[in-house]
Amino acid sequence: MKKIVMILIPLLFLTACREIKEIQYQAYAVGLGIDYIDEEFSVTVQFLDFANVAKTEEGKGDQPSKVWLGKGKGKSIEDAINKINQGIQLPINFDQIKVIVFGNSLLKSKLQSTLAVLDASYNIRLTGEVYGTDQPLEKVFTAKIPFYYPYNESQISYPNVMEEEQGSTIPSINLQKLIYQFNEKATTTLLPSLSVNNTIIKEDEGEYVVPTINGVYIIRNKEWKGFLNVNDLMGYILVNSFRTSLTLDIDNNLIDIEVLKPSMKHKVSNKKQLPSIALDISIDASVLSLIDITRSKEIQQELKKELVNQIYSSYEKSREIEGDIFQFENFLYKYHHDTWKSVRKQEFPTLKKGDIHIKIDNFKSVPKLNNNFQS
Repeated sequence: MKKIVMILIPLLFLTACREIKEIQYQAYAVGLGIDYIDEEFSVTVQFLDFANVAKTEEGKGDQPSKVWLGKGKGKSIEDAINKINQGIQLPINFDQIKVIVFGNSLLKSKLQSTLAVLDASYNIRLTGEVYGTDQPLEKVFTAKIPFYYPYNESQISYPNVMEEEQGSTIPSINLQKLIYQFNEKATTTLLPSLSVNNTIIKEDEGEYVVPTINGVYIIRNKEWKGFLNVNDLMGYILVNSFRTSLTLDIDNNLIDIEVLKPSMKHKVSNKKQLPSIALDISIDASVLSLIDITRSKEIQQELKKELVNQIYSSYEKSREIEGDIFQFENFLYKYHHDTWKSVRKQEFPTLKKGDIHIKIDNFKSVPKLNNNFQS
């Protein structure tokens, strides 16, 4: 009897495996695009080609990566995805979604309901990076990666790596954070905007279309407020990226400066009838140009002045479209709630240029053939 039991137990496990699908017989979605056009949801799904998995392991291939897309339309997002199911021929697996892109029309009118659907879905993880775009979704998902690297290794799939290594970029946001910010009171959300560009990279002399981040969509109080481009946001980027750079023009001498490790603190004063707000910012800075070390203090003063101008300009651009990119209202709501309630009944305090304070903790010169200094 014992021998019969020992034989039957393995057979039970073997029969249970009949329902398991082989990984190569599933369609793995790595990108999801949703727009709302002509009173219909338009869904574009970007699928993983297993050839790209091999390229990831080997580094890259010698031919351009193929991109497989599925496209469906319907009165609901589920209906549109079902249309794709009818043509893909394989079960769709959404566990590997890395990128989610919302079209401009959806952001203006259907973002709240779309986020509710994605939040309720058991199939879609909340870890995918989210972007907006005014480009056709097919163009975004078929943009190329130079040197034939697979598209699933691109900047838009791993923005945090680019932020750490290159800096000077708009902070990324994943689906979980977007849902949280969208539903939080007194928060302005900055959703990175994707575009496609055919002038930056060339393959020989031919055009090579690549994805780029060209600005942000501003969302506040669950409403679309508008778009700010990268130039509008430069002051915001300077104090929200680990490393950025700018160029000073001092007496017709161009001096390149790297701004490092910014730290920003909000300040509120209730000494007057209407509260006042301020920003205290500390940074490290490195000079990347050959300079006379005796001009260190002058350069630091000019750097502070430039940072104040850039920050105030970004603040004003945001206010023009009713945004609050430096999150003053959120700060009051969380840490000065009584003040927040009082200012809601009157005009919200505005930031003055003179209330932006810059402190340079470390200032260095780093040219390899010049003497270093620190002051």
